[in-house]
Amino acid sequence: MNTTCVVVAGAETARFFRVEAVDSPRVATRLVESAVLANPPLRLRGRSVTGRVRTETNTNRQGGPVHPIAAQRERHRTELGRRFGDQIARHAAALTKSWKEGTIVLVAERRALGVLRKSVRGKLGSGIKLDEVAKDLVKLTPAELHDHLSDSLKRIFQ
Repeated sequence: MNTTCVVVAGAETARFFRVEAVDSPRVATRLVESAVLANPPLRLRGRSVTGRVRTETNTNRQGGPVHPIAAQRERHRTELGRRFGDQIARHAAALTKSWKEGTIVLVAERRALGVLRKSVRGKLGSGIKLDEVAKDLVKLTPAELHDHLSDSLKRIFQ
């Protein structure tokens, strides 16, 4: 049987599933969750040390003209996403280390998929293929996720 792993990633969470064969006339496979990674720095964004929400501008009258800080925050969020993508790629590489061949199905929304694609491909072995699904499915249960990915999984196992 083909060795397959499904990685469902979002901005704050990444979930890793193994695809297992099932002896059932209705379904041939099922997803079993094997690991969850969290991105704690992103959960804390927008909060100050005191717990108050940070403002986008300097509103102190004596501080001089008002300077927006949104551009700096966007660069910071992009860097946090890239670091989390590297962490996901390292975990996927560790899962597939002993595989001679197989497939990783990477599921993420379009923007996160663009960040993850480069990181994951760089860390995988030569016999491992990467299949992509551009949807945000992080919050689904394994059964719901299997239903959404059934076409992709059928194509892999043919």
